[in-house]
Parts: sequence; structure tokens; C-alpha cells
Amino acid sequence: MLEVIKFNEDEYNYPCLLVLGCFDGLHLGHSELLKKAKLQAKINGLDLGVMMFTNGKEGKEGKQLYTFDERLKFLESFNVKFVLKIDYTEDFKKIKPLEFLSFLEEKLNVKAYMSGKDFRFGQGAKGKVSTLKSFAEDEENGVWYMSIKDFVIDDEKVSTSHIKELLDEGNVKKAGELLGRHYAICGTVIHGADRGAKVVGFPTMNIAYPENKHEVKEGVYTVKCAIGDNVYYGIANYGGRPTFNEDTPIFEVYLDGLEGTYYDEIIAVEFIDYIREIQKFDSAEDLTAQLSEDILHAKQEAEIAASLAAEAPTPAPAPVAQPVVEPAPVAEEPATEETTAETQEVIEDKVTEVVEETQANEEVAEPEVTESEEAAEENTEISDEAVSD
Repeated sequence: MLEVIKFNEDEYNYPCLLVLGCFDGLHLGHSELLKKAKLQAKINGLDLGVMMFTNGKEGKEGKQLYTFDERLKFLESFNVKFVLKIDYTEDFKKIKPLEFLSFLEEKLNVKAYMSGKDFRFGQGAKGKVSTLKSFAEDEENGVWYMSIKDFVIDDEKVSTSHIKELLDEGNVKKAGELLGRHYAICGTVIHGADRGAKVVGFPTMNIAYPENKHEVKEGVYTVKCAIGDNVYYGIANYGGRPTFNEDTPIFEVYLDGLEGTYYDEIIAVEFIDYIREIQKFDSAEDLTAQLSEDILHAKQEAEIAASLAAEAPTPAPAPVAQPVVEPAPVAEEPATEETTAETQEVIEDKVTEVVEETQANEEVAEPEVTESEEAAEENTEISDEAVSD
């Protein structure tokens, strides 16, 4: 189980490889970085740790693609031993780059760092990979650093900000391709007006949309849910209910074939595709007719999914290009496998690992940085954020 270490408070004494970044979305680029980090930690006998923010740093008031607890669950598949938990506060934003690194090494037994090529940190995002490399590889420090180049699909870098833009547009299908899994909402089933069954003819579950979760565009979607041993397809409405003169956004889900009520249970809803915008109908009967068409669309999606599953039981998006890893130097002394765990209760998710582990005996070469790469680094524009992924 993962151990959660609070930044500049808790200590971690085992020799470790620390992966730096925001890890808001845990998309395909993050998965590739973590896959490489898992390999390097194994080769060098180090515990694997990942830096992670508890709250968002950008977009829609800092809301994240996945909650902290959801991301903890994802990281277990990469054999991560601990998570460095950081609250993105005003005080944290004021920490200077070298100060930040010093804080890390005062509390953690860091033997190696890894990050993406575009990692920025410290006050004004002035810390760059060159800053980290110089700090880590100082002769007195005895620590090494390596970075992973951008992960690109269809000539476009996979990034959290781009995925959020897709969700804002309602393009959950493309967002899912970049995440390596369907975008999902895990929420508690709550009581509603009970209008779905009594007035419209389709009983729905009202699900509390997590406050710190990035919102999808208001509209009607094809969705699926795994409940118990069964998978159900259906439709979800996120937004107001103008037919009944209600503007407050509500997340309602109808699952074809599901019976019973699930109040107070946590349900994970996966977004498959966007169907249409929310409309105001002249009557409940007109709304019922439209919902019947929407559900037919969902059934067709289910048939397609079943057909694809029969042909390929574990489908995964195939990226156009894979990043190049700069491997690590000589192995450190192996660390103890056991760590004491103080874990938080996490929400069960429905995801599987999207990348296969590279062979553990892969040959490791000394990393090289070309002059052109260094020059490009120096010319990179610094953002206003204190850290970027």
C-alpha cells in the first residue's frame, strides 16, 4: 500500500527515486513517465516516490481531472511506494526553486529524480530541468537526474490542459483517448425529485458531482457503469432541467436494465461520448420521446463496445510516437521492500494499466544532453504558475 508523505513535514528514510510533476490527469504521457520510473527504480534498487498536489493549480478554479484519492489508486499499479503530498497554497508558490529542492532532500533520502522535459517549479516557475540537473548532479550531492521527452499523439503533445479543454468542449471521447481510459466521475448517489420514474418514465440516479473535480460541458452523454459483476450502458445529463424550469446543474444517470435504488453508494460513471445539448421541451411527453432516442443511441454504443471487446479483450490506444528516455547511471544499494503505510480510504476505480512493463534487464546507458536541447531549454518561456506539468 502507498505511504503518504506530507511535504516538508514527514520523512522518508529509504533510498528513493522521486518523480516530480503535477500528475493532475495521469494521462498517457504521465503513464509513460511512471513506467520508465518504475523500471529505473527496480534496476537501481530504489523505492519509487511521486510528487502530487492535493488541489489543482490551474483551470476552473483549480479543479482536477482526478481527485487525490483516485490518483492514489492509479499509482498502485506502478509499484509506487510513497506519494509526496503537497498543498498548492500561496506560501508554497513563494518557495524558490533551490529552496524547494533543499526541502526535499532534508526530509527524503533522494538518490535520483525524474521528470518530464517541460517540468517547471519554484517561485515564478523559474526552476527548469537544467536547474534540477545541476542541483542533483553536484559532486557533493551524489544524486542523478533524468528526464522524459514529451509524449506526442497525432503531432500534438499530450497534456492535462489540453484534456481539460476537450472536456470543456464536450469531447469526452478524445479526452479518453489521451487519458488512456474513459473520463469518469465517482460520486455518491443522492435523493432527487423522483421525477425520472414518476413523470418522465425513466428512473434515474442523482449523483453528487465532486466539488474539486473538473466539470464536463453541460449536456447529454452516453455513459457506462460497472455495478457489482455487471456493466450497464445508459445516458447521463449534466446541467439544468429547463423543461421543469430548474437551472442548477444536476448530474443524473439512467442505466438500461438496472433495477433498484443505490442511495448513499459510490458509483463510478464513465463518459463514452457526447450526444447533444440540453434542451427545453414543451412537455414531459416530448422529453420522454427524446430520451427514448438517446437511450437507443446508448444501446448502439453498447453493441459496438461488446463487438470490440470480443475482438480485442484488452484494447488500448496506440500512440503515434513514444518518448525517448534518458537512462540512469550505476545502481544504488537496494532498499528494503517493506515500508510502513498510513493510507487513506480510496474510491475503487475501473481502470487497467495502459502500458506494458519494459523488460527489467534492459541495457542502461549514461544520459546525454545535446547543445541544441540545452539551447532550446534556455529559450523556453516561463509561465506565471509556480509549477507546471
